[in-house]
Amino acid sequence: MIKKVREKSIRLLTMEAGGRRVYKNHPVYAQIERELGRQTAGYKGECALDYYLTFLPDDKYFIFHGLRLEDPKNRHFQMDTFLFSLSHGLILESKYISGELEFDEKTSQLIRKVPEGHETMGDPISQVERHKEQLRSWMEKHLGKVVPITGQVVLTNKNAILLNASPSIMKKVTFLTNLPNRMKSINENLPNPILSEKELRKAARMLNQKHAPDQFDFMGYFKLSQKEIITGVICPECSHSPMIRKSANWICLECGCKSKNAHIEALQDYALLCGKSISNKQAKEFLHLSSSSVTFQILQSMNLRHTGTKKGRVYFLD
Repeated sequence: MIKKVREKSIRLLTMEAGGRRVYKNHPVYAQIERELGRQTAGYKGECALDYYLTFLPDDKYFIFHGLRLEDPKNRHFQMDTFLFSLSHGLILESKYISGELEFDEKTSQLIRKVPEGHETMGDPISQVERHKEQLRSWMEKHLGKVVPITGQVVLTNKNAILLNASPSIMKKVTFLTNLPNRMKSINENLPNPILSEKELRKAARMLNQKHAPDQFDFMGYFKLSQKEIITGVICPECSHSPMIRKSANWICLECGCKSKNAHIEALQDYALLCGKSISNKQAKEFLHLSSSSVTFQILQSMNLRHTGTKKGRVYFLD
């Protein structure tokens, strides 16, 4: 049973907005493009887990996607997927990496062969072990019980080849297609209930309540100012900007596309890149509107939380 659905991370959504709103000839665009590619691949790998999780019995596990918690030492950690049952918890860390891969146990590195030689990456096994300890301490603090926590690194790219893997590595790493068998084995090795069904449901509610969404300061990270961001409503059909507002519609002068709500994505981009609050004046400038009254009507129609009155009103782009 899915208790927290899979969503794109704030970082991925922000990078997508940045890809739309930074000029392609800007010096940092190539860096944005690389990070967007990395984030997209990671999300694709996480989504690849979903089909294989359908082999789990619905009444056995609670499933949480993208759960981010704060441990007792005020350190945040995020799990791609967390499976929770009466007897144990299972952390799944997906890696959408292609090519010939080798886990170096001496240096705790993941190494990929590339034409130039090799590329070293962070060790996902160490990451899972760290998350296991953080989750154990979180549960001890909030649930008052020690629940067995195990973990698996899941290679989700069908073009991944694992080299020189020792038996100890193969206990911690599996290919996506073998995931149902690995989960079955883990379940058989941890059959004894630690929690009652009531305690499990209570714990699931608490996990969702304590989820702490990540934040990403795009402008600060890439050292950009708002003047370097493409403004205006972007056409959903041809990506031309800006669309013009005419007779309660957004019109693209490039392809003729007509839309009533294209401003929504534009304001979402503003929230991700520039900030989660906006005034009538800022919205008017960003959307390329000529009338403050039209801007007011658009913001009012979105039923946004707001504070203040008249020129001092600020809307919150939640």
